[in-house]
Amino acid sequence: MADTRYLYTNDEITISSSYPVTCARKLDPDIQGQTVFVDDQTYLRYIPTAMQFEILSDLPEQQLVITIPYANKLTNTEAKYCRIVRYDGISMWRVLDTSLDEGEKTLTATGDATGIYGIFLNDYWYSEITQRIANEYPLWTWIRQSRESNGQRFFNWYAMMLETVEDEYDELKSQKFIDLLDPQILDWVWVYDLPDIRTSDQLAFYDDEEPIPIIDSLRDFFFNKLDGGGIIDFDNRRMYTRKEYGAFRGEIQNIDRRSSFTVTALPHQIWNAFDEFGLLTGTPRLHREKNAEYRERIKDVFRYPGNSSDQGLTFAIARELNLIRRVTWQDDNKNLYLKGKGVEPYTIRIDGQPLEPLDYAIDEFGYILIQAQSSGRTRTVSFIKDVEKHELYQKSDEELYRIMFQDDGQASETLKRWVNYINTVAPIMWGRFNWDEGYWDTISKDLTGLGYLPNIWDSSIDNWKDYTFNPKRWEGSNVWQS
Repeated sequence: MADTRYLYTNDEITISSSYPVTCARKLDPDIQGQTVFVDDQTYLRYIPTAMQFEILSDLPEQQLVITIPYANKLTNTEAKYCRIVRYDGISMWRVLDTSLDEGEKTLTATGDATGIYGIFLNDYWYSEITQRIANEYPLWTWIRQSRESNGQRFFNWYAMMLETVEDEYDELKSQKFIDLLDPQILDWVWVYDLPDIRTSDQLAFYDDEEPIPIIDSLRDFFFNKLDGGGIIDFDNRRMYTRKEYGAFRGEIQNIDRRSSFTVTALPHQIWNAFDEFGLLTGTPRLHREKNAEYRERIKDVFRYPGNSSDQGLTFAIARELNLIRRVTWQDDNKNLYLKGKGVEPYTIRIDGQPLEPLDYAIDEFGYILIQAQSSGRTRTVSFIKDVEKHELYQKSDEELYRIMFQDDGQASETLKRWVNYINTVAPIMWGRFNWDEGYWDTISKDLTGLGYLPNIWDSSIDNWKDYTFNPKRWEGSNVWQS
């Protein structure tokens, strides 16, 4: 087993080694066509991908454990049959024993030296469906007995297509359950607004003078082995990339002109299955919120149900504003100490379940001690902290009124923002008007429908509560009689 005293890691690869190593992407075109050494020439036909890396170290001969994540780069079927390979430095690629972690979506292999490693796809694997088809033949037939038979070789291509469809269908079925969803599916990308372009234009894009590849299809964008490049939406004049390019520059050339431009990237959300669950539970995704965090907040709808009570409002506010904290209780044989004031005990959940009154104690500093559960398990503890609630009609709440009003009693900018926000997300008025230009009748001809921001020095309107406005009061003949 490899000595893992040293760990090299980035977003694309993790290497455990016995001596320090460095790693960088390297796609050497001179060795892509070199032979891949395999035992089975019929059902092992490996082809290179762009996921190749050069590992360097002062100690070339050493044990390495290489882990490469493949989420959003390979499909489930591709990952199942691909392998990590190593170039021997002479003329051949060596296939390594590769383990697949479908949950974490990683591929792991062990190497005995530094050099160039990469992922190769098996372009023609032996599908288990092939044998299922062959089993329909009599026991004595060669087509049923051997995968080397011409019949199984013929069926295998169709079996590969069926297996691919089965894998994709299984993935679609898993999207019906939020806990089975892959949190690594694309959620946020970057978008660049482009000037007027046409499909006939010659386009080139650069990041700090490095060319940015243009991706032709949505499939290649969502399963991008380079994790770079971008796809162009000509109709809306936009370019989408999976990573942010800080020094984005574009060039346009056609028969009329040649021009260049620069543009800043903006985050853009990709609607996915998590957003479907959010729509179902009335929990929209927050700006730049990742799938894993969003999933927990969706499940908090059931852990912390909101309603109009004091407790329900606390739950709803904390969930909508992402104020629910989570900590990992590594060993529940030991007590857990939640430090810091402002934690309400009734908001504590252990693995989603409420905490019983006898399961905790509060010390003299207001800190909470959760009693050991004595099961030896690792648990997730969630709680709500620092949520303040104020009653808007309570004028004795000085802290609130300092926020809402200025020293002269006029509405503060904060209160104006609140009013504008409420009018935007939950409008109850039909419109607004200028006092010296006319009136807007919201209910009937007898009411003016005047709305205003409150002032703490406002006089009582009780004397005017029975007043009605008659727009035709000057038309009656009795008005002009003395």
